[in-house]
Amino acid sequence: MGQINLNVQGISSASSIEVIKKALKGLKDTNHIHVDWESGRVQVTRPFRQSDDIIHALNAAGYKASLDLDEQNP
Repeated sequence: MGQINLNVQGISSASSIEVIKKALKGLKDTNHIHVDWESGRVQVTRPFRQSDDIIHALNAAGYKASLDLDEQNP
């Protein structure tokens, strides 16, 4: 399993967590989604490390997302 760590701007409340989870749940093979609104971080676990679709889904939901390259697992 690959863990993808993202920095997400615009997470301002607990309701943002639900919007983000809803945006990501429909993506292929997304097994676990953790949103920490205080730090602005989102972690997604899936069998492969593709992140383009995750970033696109978050941007479409109104959040600016980017990979957290310092926190990527080898």
